[in-house]
Amino acid sequence: MLNIIVAMTRDRVIGRDGKIPWHLKDDMALFKKLTVGNTVIMGKTTWLSLPDKFRPLPDRTNIVVSGTLPDQDGAVVCRSVDEALNEAKGSDGEAFCIGGAQLYKAMLPLADVLHVSWVKKDYDGDARFPDVDFSKWREVESQDLDGFTYRRYARSE
Repeated sequence: MLNIIVAMTRDRVIGRDGKIPWHLKDDMALFKKLTVGNTVIMGKTTWLSLPDKFRPLPDRTNIVVSGTLPDQDGAVVCRSVDEALNEAKGSDGEAFCIGGAQLYKAMLPLADVLHVSWVKKDYDGDARFPDVDFSKWREVESQDLDGFTYRRYARSE
């Protein structure tokens, strides 16, 4: 099963200058709760944006998809999405794509579940989540939290 986990604005903004443009403590706690004990798959920019003390993300198998990044301590570097997904199959728990924009775009057609934190405020950004046809997804959980609404969607087709 492939999960995508993302926090975004209603305009699909997910980042600015390689960073998340908001700080939502409850969203970070939810991200940790959902991903600990599982495998996280991320692109090079997302990997490099993690603070040193959280790189690799603890208690998770970290997979980085990059054609140029050398080997990294605490992470498996894969050269393609297919290679990353094959690597994740042999890892613990479920696989979670955690970004960024290019990896979300590549993995969205393959995803089974979307975990979306809909940020309530608007932010400017230069990275956006790809368009989603939500008619092909059904909402299976919703929770209103401080600064965002968490919704879990399952593919319905």
